[in-house]
Amino acid sequence: MKKLPMFVAASLASVALFSPVSSAQTSSLVAQSTRAGVGAGSLSLISGFAVNAPEGQLRWVLVRGVGPTLASFGVANPLADPTIQIRSSNGTVIATNDNFATAPNLALLNTVSAAVGAFPITNPNEAAVLVGVPAGGYTAQLSGVGATDVRPGLVEVYEFGAVGSGANSQSIAGLAASNPNLSTLATALRLTGLDAVLAAGGPFTVFAPTNAAFTALPSATLNALLADPAALAQVLLFHVASGQVLSSQLTNNQNVTTLRTGARPLVVNLTGGVRIDNSNVIAADVRATNGVVHVINAVLLP
Repeated sequence: MKKLPMFVAASLASVALFSPVSSAQTSSLVAQSTRAGVGAGSLSLISGFAVNAPEGQLRWVLVRGVGPTLASFGVANPLADPTIQIRSSNGTVIATNDNFATAPNLALLNTVSAAVGAFPITNPNEAAVLVGVPAGGYTAQLSGVGATDVRPGLVEVYEFGAVGSGANSQSIAGLAASNPNLSTLATALRLTGLDAVLAAGGPFTVFAPTNAAFTALPSATLNALLADPAALAQVLLFHVASGQVLSSQLTNNQNVTTLRTGARPLVVNLTGGVRIDNSNVIAADVRATNGVVHVINAVLLP
């Protein structure tokens, strides 16, 4: 029987390593691993971790949900099909994965996995994400797809240094969750469950209203939307188009079909700037791992 890796050996245990610094305020997570019995739904395993980074900077974090590979280390009847979700401290889903080979940055993910010394995973049912995150608290949730019982599963979290400028390191949902000017949008996505869609699906083009844009809505309209997640979801879908459309690909009077079924198209106006319907684009071409975000200064209503 093969010798268990350090992070697999401790059943129902969590192991964390920290960089050798004297102050807790400047310490940084290096690696954390938790193995436990895992099922579906309320039997999911939730493991919390914190990341320290200077303001305005992101840190690469590799999170792996391991099941079938544990059998090669002598673990009997492990979790058959793990899936993982990463949530920010406010509950927004910022990344999710079922089968690691579908990760949009798979080549980089594999490079980082090798660099941190993680044991190889080859079973297609294993789950893994590599995401760039700002300082803050996060949770990794490990579940079993279609699980009807509890089986051993492993969550691993590795930090791997600063994200270089311009890198596509976050999902669209992750970008919203990590940008203070888009916190209302992140909350709306969480309330409707669309944060998970914009964390895993795509590619998408999202016209993202700022906090000020939501505040500019009549109070009665905003309160009614927040109280009715189904109606709010329809408004949010009116801001999302399938495929990645960069600003250089927009044309004057172009119609953009959104994911809101049966809604009129959005109209692009390039006269004196870039306008989408009644909104101005104030930040264009913010790249994500699963599409692109154009930040706008008004909420678009169907």
